[in-house]
Amino acid sequence: MTLQILSFVRLSDKQMELIHQSYPDCTLRCIRPKDLKDDLSDVDILLGYDAQMEMEKYLPQMPHLKWIHTYSAGVEKLLSHEVFCQSDILLTNSRGIHGIPMAEHVLGTMLASSRCLIEAWENQKAHVWKRLTDPDELFGKTAAIIGLGSIGREVAKHLKNMGMRIVAVKQKESTEPFVDQLFTIDHLSDALSCADYIIVTLPLTPQTKKLFNTHTFHMMKENAFFINVSRGDVVEEDDLVEALRSKCIRGASLDVFAAEPLSEDSPLWNVPNLFITPHYSAISPMYLDRSLKIFRNNLQIFPQRIGMLNVVDKERGY
Repeated sequence: MTLQILSFVRLSDKQMELIHQSYPDCTLRCIRPKDLKDDLSDVDILLGYDAQMEMEKYLPQMPHLKWIHTYSAGVEKLLSHEVFCQSDILLTNSRGIHGIPMAEHVLGTMLASSRCLIEAWENQKAHVWKRLTDPDELFGKTAAIIGLGSIGREVAKHLKNMGMRIVAVKQKESTEPFVDQLFTIDHLSDALSCADYIIVTLPLTPQTKKLFNTHTFHMMKENAFFINVSRGDVVEEDDLVEALRSKCIRGASLDVFAAEPLSEDSPLWNVPNLFITPHYSAISPMYLDRSLKIFRNNLQIFPQRIGMLNVVDKERGY
């Protein structure tokens, strides 16, 4: 069966060749959405980021579409389209490729806070010699990882190697080699109340939306540092601003936001003890190759649709 594949992201010659090796009987085009001019009626497989998936526009133009693979892990935009959700179009994502860069990002954020590196940098720019007296250690501290998928597990491994105690929250009990204590979501307060650092790596679902709000911030210790690298909408941002201003918690770091890009007049820019990074915790030179490896493995078995990796359950949302 000949397959017509369209990627909304430019791929290198090597990446394209590897796809052809996985399924020789295919035609592959790489066209950015803004450059689309060709007839799309023959497209069988679509590759792209979730943010590129304007299904109300593309579905009518792709009557033979059988499969969408997203270079991203999140598929919120796709799943917000009712017609797509009700269709039998297969959806796979890139869940599992983000662990290494995101774990390093989380660790870097924690070290920057613990070792007062931002303050030292500000002093350097001002030509101020000031030996800081508040640097701390991660060793011996407790980190709570909320959401223990592939990213959460990689974070746990990195932090365990720093000598931290790791507690985690996930839906089902399991054996986790880098976790000292595992809680179900019903015992979220037990995990939050004992943690010096809280790292959120949850998917966005109706159950996790706005999970972190005034109520849950008050479950945390006053010296807790809150980090969100999952989805912006798991946090009630106004409540986080108040928690930081009132010193309910010590500090926070956000890589994701309810609306992106963050507006210039957002109060988050000026709130004390908040690190802002513009949604780049997963970015890595190896990102696209890792996503395409999942796609190529699936492409080899796609005609049978048996044993494919990262198939998204449209009803569950992940």
